[in-house]
Amino acid sequence: MSDQSLLSAFSDGRHLPEFRSVDEILAHARFNDAVIVFVDGLVGLWSHDPRLRPMLEYERAVCFMLIVCLAAVEDEARPETWLTMARLREILPQLSIAPDRPIMDFVGSLVEDDLIRLEPSPLDRRARRIVPSQRMLELDREWLSVIHAPLDCLYPNMTYEVALARDEAHHRAYRQASVQVFAVANYIMTSNPPADYFVREAVGSRIFVMLMAEAERDPEHRSDRAFLTRAAARAGASRTHVRNVLKGAAERGYLRLPEGGDNRIEAMPILIESGRRWVAECLAATDLTHRIALALLKA
Repeated sequence: MSDQSLLSAFSDGRHLPEFRSVDEILAHARFNDAVIVFVDGLVGLWSHDPRLRPMLEYERAVCFMLIVCLAAVEDEARPETWLTMARLREILPQLSIAPDRPIMDFVGSLVEDDLIRLEPSPLDRRARRIVPSQRMLELDREWLSVIHAPLDCLYPNMTYEVALARDEAHHRAYRQASVQVFAVANYIMTSNPPADYFVREAVGSRIFVMLMAEAERDPEHRSDRAFLTRAAARAGASRTHVRNVLKGAAERGYLRLPEGGDNRIEAMPILIESGRRWVAECLAATDLTHRIALALLKA
């Protein structure tokens, strides 16, 4: 995806601040280091807690972040902006997520884990407003620190330290800005078939970033030995499920499964190239959102 394609996700021709382009990031001398920082950060994100681990999965991650974003742009004087279950169901399809039973069950699990509260609307007692808890906001700030760390690796002494420090004002502004770039986030995933394959599979996101982390460190782009066992443990899934996800990727030509006594997974060039571009696209989108957030803070 070119920089022009990234911007084409906006259909209204709005003015955008200058930001680090995909091509600029890919060409940076320290891009390899940034890839490692990015994938290592995602591998470790929330991995210590079995209740939080599944939130890295695409649909759950998007739903989680969408709740934080929509809550950040609420205006108490404008009830149409209030974050309700109905509003969440309305916007999820814009990010290619069906508001069906599984995702609504996930919202219910957020209540059980004290990450959100459901409160009756003062205008309609049948409607429920979604209110993120402080713990949810803290987890989201942890996420933002992970995705800004590679940019700080590439461009130190810039302004990313506010995200790394988990500054509350920047966090709110960043999530307000995120609402403006939903289309970009959706475009990044749907325009990258190898990455899209993994993130659409159950626990596929964590398998993908684990494989990328290991393949990027190996001259032959192969995983360490016993990848199945390690990935299953980190993802909280069975070895059989991990094997099936990898088998599907192999059938699409994205990787080569082990043969004989060598049990390492080989990432094919198409997957390495796709993964690296996916990282660059994510970083470009993060930088764009960060700059919009800084403008909001100055306004």
